[in-house]
Amino acid sequence: MLVEEDNTTPLPPPPPVAAGGDDRKTYSRSVSWAIAGISPVKPNPKIPKSLWLKARSCLPPLSVSRPKADEWPKAGSDDLGIWPNIAATPRSVSKPAPLPVNVDRSRFEFKKDKLAYFDKECSRIIDHVFLGSDSVAKNREVLCRNGITHVLNCVGFVCPEYFKKDFVYRTLWIRDSPNEDITSILYDVFDYFEDVREEKGRIFVHCCQGVSRSSSLVIAYLMWSEGWSFEESFRRVKAARGVTNPNMGFACQLLQCQKRVHAVPVSPDSALRMFRIAPYSSYSPLHLVPKLLTEPNANALDSRGAFIVHVPNNVYMWVGKSCVSLMFESASLAAARVIRYEKAIGPVLRIIEGEEPADFWWAISSVKEHEMEVRGGLGERRVVDYDLDFEIFDRATNGGVVPPLAITSNHHEMCLPARQSGWERLRKRSINGVVKELVTMDRSHKELESSSDLFSFLVKRFKKVD
Repeated sequence: MLVEEDNTTPLPPPPPVAAGGDDRKTYSRSVSWAIAGISPVKPNPKIPKSLWLKARSCLPPLSVSRPKADEWPKAGSDDLGIWPNIAATPRSVSKPAPLPVNVDRSRFEFKKDKLAYFDKECSRIIDHVFLGSDSVAKNREVLCRNGITHVLNCVGFVCPEYFKKDFVYRTLWIRDSPNEDITSILYDVFDYFEDVREEKGRIFVHCCQGVSRSSSLVIAYLMWSEGWSFEESFRRVKAARGVTNPNMGFACQLLQCQKRVHAVPVSPDSALRMFRIAPYSSYSPLHLVPKLLTEPNANALDSRGAFIVHVPNNVYMWVGKSCVSLMFESASLAAARVIRYEKAIGPVLRIIEGEEPADFWWAISSVKEHEMEVRGGLGERRVVDYDLDFEIFDRATNGGVVPPLAITSNHHEMCLPARQSGWERLRKRSINGVVKELVTMDRSHKELESSSDLFSFLVKRFKKVD
């Protein structure tokens, strides 16, 4: 091209060819040259400037093309096919691409419609147990039409007890989180269900949607009462209420409970189980439940509380020097429930701190107490991890208040004095006749510490529990 533009000016000779006929080094440039301080090959200074200007003028003008707004990328086959908020370009306002017909969307709509359908259903699981949502819980007509006499509200911080004059209520405070512990309240739930059955009543169990929390408790009850596996119990509940779907954490806990409620022979790793008596929730600080310890050993004992130690051939009830009577009573009932619901082998042996026999230490740790590094001396055992629970409990027993409850009709949260709930009244009823006779006795802490009559009575009656 340059020759045609100016035939009178000779072109410069080509650069010399390197030895071997390879001219790549002449026209190549390496980063290592810059690092070493070697300058790249410069243009031949003998070429007139006019030739470079003419060559540059022959180049086509630079063209930058901008895509239109409707040419922005769309969802591929591996996406969901729904982009709710597509960012606009600075110079134009883009319009969302039309939503493709997608199977996932129709599936979502189906689930939504299914949930809306069951939201109004009072699902009958077995003769005296019904399952549903908050929408049914607030519908007196539906409850009465199904013959409901009792209600178990699993979400006390969201749903109030709507018709306290018409039905018997019990309230739990379960969060729909995989980390939430539901195993510690199963004994109370089983007692309540059995109480309703013996009274020939009907109980309605509900959470917000009747999907995870309430269904998990019903599944657990079927596992114990019917002797079904978790899979079979889940299948039965799912057949009656199609949206049943416990979260992963609840499902794992129920699978673990399956071994306990079915009396599966324990393995060496699970031969020792320890429970500490503690408040179930800060919303109900006087509702004491047995909480399973993940690391059972002598250092888990605390002088302020009571503990249940379950080994293959015995059930021990260890009572600390500073344990109050209410906690002692809850531990006594928890020990009875371990025998009833987990088919443990009795008798229940009450042990006061400082009076432990040698076989207790061998059972709890496989070594004697004096060979261990025990935290604190007699009456001074203290586990820092328990401090919050003891603080909540002490505040409640001394006339404290509980956290705000569900919002009432006037849209104000209620903050009530801590008091015994229906669960405490329920546990005073019979566990094969034990509690009914227990409440007629003097339960002062001083008498519990010194008298062996109550202990002998409990041991005798616990032996009779199936």
